[in-house]
Amino acid sequence: MTSSSLYPEGEALPLPSFQSYDAIKRARDEETKTYAEDSWKLNEAHDRWVLETTALAVKQVENERGRAPAHFAFFLMGSAGRKEQGVFSDQDHGIVFEGGEEEDGRDYFLALGAEIREGMAAVGYPRCEGKVMASHPRWCHSREGWKQQIEEWVETDTWSTFRHLLTFIDARPLFGRAGLLTDVKNHVFRLVEEQPKLLRRLSQNISYLHQGVNAFGQLLPDEKGPYAGSIHLKDVGFFPYVHAMRLLAIKEGILKTPTLERMRRTAEIYPFAADKERHFNNLLKLRSAFAAQQHTYEDVHYIPVDALNREQKQELKAAVKEGKSLFQHTKKLAESGENKWL
Repeated sequence: MTSSSLYPEGEALPLPSFQSYDAIKRARDEETKTYAEDSWKLNEAHDRWVLETTALAVKQVENERGRAPAHFAFFLMGSAGRKEQGVFSDQDHGIVFEGGEEEDGRDYFLALGAEIREGMAAVGYPRCEGKVMASHPRWCHSREGWKQQIEEWVETDTWSTFRHLLTFIDARPLFGRAGLLTDVKNHVFRLVEEQPKLLRRLSQNISYLHQGVNAFGQLLPDEKGPYAGSIHLKDVGFFPYVHAMRLLAIKEGILKTPTLERMRRTAEIYPFAADKERHFNNLLKLRSAFAAQQHTYEDVHYIPVDALNREQKQELKAAVKEGKSLFQHTKKLAESGENKWL
């Protein structure tokens, strides 16, 4: 099975290559050792493992409930949606299906979401504590139901509803009819185009950045707790780039979700965002370099400062500085309400 099973009209759903979740987990555990130090290959492998899990879950639900009542797409969000996972990753996913929100149809897909959730947990992906999973009614809708929910999020205009919308923007289809998700995401882009203030509100929802470097150019690791002496790479390093490029992707209607891909597609439009790709790549390489020391989901996010050599420290400082600059510039322009960003 390829790393993406998005099928055209008239074709059947792909069949799983494994007969149990345990078998997928064994393959995942073995392959992780091979790909741990290459972020791109690792994320391609994550896609294969989740895809196999999803295909097996679909088969299980079909055996219990019959075939799905409508075409659907299963999609990933969070770092999985952006193809930026480390060795360990939790679950962030949803389902969009054709048709209406009729109870019987939605119950089927919620049951499928629950089977995928349990399957992924068995394979080694912890359940999302925030319940951003296809088993939750918030993340499982028909195409029109999704559009209605997104409009409700915008109208409600709260920190939590905009957080949900920002999470959804990183959705990437993995299994099923990709066009269903594309249609819903394009609906978001149309809303932003029709309501310029919406982008400003989304930007205001992202307000706090952890300080990774002080005024003297020194790295600022955690001072207490189990990770004292370590930098939280996700908050300090990755997130400024992720947040900034997501805002630019929303403004330009870019469907691609990986941060590096968003950089490539906006570099000519926004000069201030150019030349940031190498810094983000350095962060990915730095995390991969410490993969052997990462044994839990939390470990993935931390890098011990004392273990960095001089070159790595300089690269990390530069990446943190450039990420902060990119985020602040993007946020300022988004909140200015100006139509043209330079």
